[in-house]
Amino acid sequence: MNTQATFRFLLLTSTLCGVTPHLARAQDADPAPAFGKGNVALNAGIGLGGVRPGYYGTYNDHYSNSPTFCLSAEGGVVKAGPGVIGVGGFLSHRWTRRLEEDSYGSVTYTYDERWTRTTIGARVAWHLSEHVPAHKLDLYAGVMLGYAIVGYRNESTRTVNGETTTYSSNSRPRRGYGDWSTFVGARYFFTRNVGAYAELGYGVSIINLGAAFRF
Repeated sequence: MNTQATFRFLLLTSTLCGVTPHLARAQDADPAPAFGKGNVALNAGIGLGGVRPGYYGTYNDHYSNSPTFCLSAEGGVVKAGPGVIGVGGFLSHRWTRRLEEDSYGSVTYTYDERWTRTTIGARVAWHLSEHVPAHKLDLYAGVMLGYAIVGYRNESTRTVNGETTTYSSNSRPRRGYGDWSTFVGARYFFTRNVGAYAELGYGVSIINLGAAFRF
């Protein structure tokens, strides 16, 4: 290596050594937020509790309920103050079963009813991003508006003097209704794309926990 080439190499090396620490400090001081404009986040989890639809009747020991299986996705679309508005979709599913037996003299009723509720909706959330110190943490609050599709199956029977026939009451649940939720939540990303989330709200479920993914 000649003298001129050696000088250029040393000059380039010293420049990089001087600039790199400043760039690193700048990135540490102002990291990218966990959720910003252009980001897409996906939640997949289960919900517990929630508003009980009237067609389920009175809950007691004869009713069994599944958790609410939830899937949602949001895209950061516009900045709003110190945060970002995220808009996306929501999908959930749960079931309830009633299994009960009543006897009146020589007549025995065996109630076996199943309800399913599948909610499809849109959700909007405001994500506080600029003032959260941990760039892996996403704090947000929002609302979901949707439509619940109700499924119903009745396999109840009536037994009179040992003879069993199918039995069904005249009342049937409505096929669907408007559904909604309000929520506050947090996501924490363990890696660039994978994390966990927790939400507390009112509506489809009270507590919602699961895995979070960022794209």
